[in-house]
Amino acid sequence: MSSPFYSGGLTVSPEMEAILSKPGLLTVEQGGQVLRDLYRDESENLDILLLSPFAIAVFIGHYEAVKLAIEDGSAPDLSTTETAFRTGYASLVILGSQRVERGPLGSCRHVETLEYLFSQGLPPDVEDIVGYTALHHAASSPYVCDELTRCLILYGANVNHRNRYGEIALLGAMQLNLISTINILMDNGADLDIPDADGWTARKHFMSCGPQVTAAITSWIRKRSGEVAPPHSKKCCDTCSKPPAHGEPLKLCAQCRIARYCSQRCQKADWPKHKSHCTPFSATNSVTLIPHYKTYSWSLPAAEFTRTALGYPTRASAWSESRRRTSAMPPQFDCDDDDVDSESSGSSTSSSLRPKNIVVKIQIPFVPGESQQQSALEVGDLLVYNHKRDFACAIRRVDAPGAYDRLVDVVRKRGVGGAKAYLSAVLEKKDRLVVKISEVLAEQPW
Repeated sequence: MSSPFYSGGLTVSPEMEAILSKPGLLTVEQGGQVLRDLYRDESENLDILLLSPFAIAVFIGHYEAVKLAIEDGSAPDLSTTETAFRTGYASLVILGSQRVERGPLGSCRHVETLEYLFSQGLPPDVEDIVGYTALHHAASSPYVCDELTRCLILYGANVNHRNRYGEIALLGAMQLNLISTINILMDNGADLDIPDADGWTARKHFMSCGPQVTAAITSWIRKRSGEVAPPHSKKCCDTCSKPPAHGEPLKLCAQCRIARYCSQRCQKADWPKHKSHCTPFSATNSVTLIPHYKTYSWSLPAAEFTRTALGYPTRASAWSESRRRTSAMPPQFDCDDDDVDSESSGSSTSSSLRPKNIVVKIQIPFVPGESQQQSALEVGDLLVYNHKRDFACAIRRVDAPGAYDRLVDVVRKRGVGGAKAYLSAVLEKKDRLVVKISEVLAEQPW
């Protein structure tokens, strides 16, 4: 006698069946993106009341009910699946944790439920119709479930398992900007060079997923290669390695404006080591630029183009609103970890007139369809802004060709992907920005 079929309210349309019948990995040309959209839309119809009683208990994380069903023999074979999508029980735990906020007394114990199921022989990598495993589901939803992700990996989930599109879980986490999940996957061996069906790898793709993903992945690339971390890799004092207390800004070395300290005591303790490579701004290691202020409502981060193409919500309006300074600099800057004046380097003049020490992002504009390897003459205006974006400007080649070309050369050769770089700078006055190009800072999550 065959087991009853529990649809979960899901159906596989003839269009989906036709695409799924094709052998091998599914490229966009073969209907991969169409299948993604159909799968995502149909997933919204999941009705847990059309699952087995055991699956319902698994979904809502009712640990005691799940345990009782296994002990009395009423639970199904844990390697089997339910729903028309052939969803495994590990996946049902993950999906339930993402959807169930409140349930009956004793529910929402998803981590305990998953751990118990694994102790009873639950396989971690059961595929559904599109090759999704529980780990894919954990990394493909905006609802972060890192404790469950760690549990899956601890009990043998393959971080490099490929679905029908050839994607590993890391690609989903990158697209959704799930930084903590990315770090878990990378810490457990996620491969940056496994291509999806269309040839995209995480290494090729990460820069289009925004600055936070870029910073996280670049840090892991550096760590895996054994490369020494550049300045500002972590928000902490260079001496004691502690983050600033109570949100207080770190203080910059008055000479190099690179080294950061939480106190004068730490600065003095680090001086014997730091003095050998403490280099102040000079004509040889910096460039002087003329900021050009204009509306930035036209600019959109590359990550937003990608998310728009894949159907994810974007933040274009927020990006535009932060750049509506068109003709004048703000009277002063608030200090934070990334935009900070050194106590020892400040002058006695008013805060609106004295030079400002800031960290700036120099970015070559993203133009869809164009190569990022244009010559300096073809690049166009550079986008320059600080963390808070209360300073944002363009740098035009016509204003200072030599300085512009030197800056572009640094971004191309030493920046992230040859497209952007983070550098220490001094805004001496409204129309004079001095940028230190000898020391490229670590990529920042902004």
